[in-house]
Amino acid sequence: MPQPPRSEQRGTVQTVRDPWQWWWNHARHSAKAFLAGHNPPEIAIFGPLLGEDEHGLLEADVTLSFLYGGDGTYARSDYFVVGRPAVMVGALAVNAAINRRRKVAARRDAQPRWRGHQSVHLWSTTDRLIWDGGSGLASLWYGDITGYYPELDSWTLTLATSDGQPPVRMQGPAVPLVSLWTATAVLGQRWWQDPRLAPLLR
Repeated sequence: MPQPPRSEQRGTVQTVRDPWQWWWNHARHSAKAFLAGHNPPEIAIFGPLLGEDEHGLLEADVTLSFLYGGDGTYARSDYFVVGRPAVMVGALAVNAAINRRRKVAARRDAQPRWRGHQSVHLWSTTDRLIWDGGSGLASLWYGDITGYYPELDSWTLTLATSDGQPPVRMQGPAVPLVSLWTATAVLGQRWWQDPRLAPLLR
């Protein structure tokens, strides 16, 4: 089993020239080994406290973002001028134009899009995904995942959940392996039949 690049081991010096290729090869090797009946190798995880029967599978840095829209609100301009009628009419026109622009901007902001991009340290375990973006740990339990959307050609994994949280997207070199272990958890024995994971088995 190849050892992970040092750049993915708690911030030590990078020793592989191409971490993207390393992680891709590692994901393919792991997929074929798991399909052949070999359990994934466990790793020691330091930081998050795991459950009694929970084991670490992967540790890496990824880019995280969330899909949601703004609330559609905006601050109205109530600029008022007292003076000659022509001045007051001009002020009202300016005020209306400002409010119109703010309303259009608020509607645009209300459209769902990927927001909150951040680099996080990610752990994959037998029970969940854990990440730390610098403000504390967050967990996504496999049992809460309702949508699984891997895009291996763009090194992207999108997950939807049942707990009312916005969909989460992960991107980075380690995502093919994250996608693999997540698939084995949420799809069970059917994981290898998912055509989106077929490149890992070639």
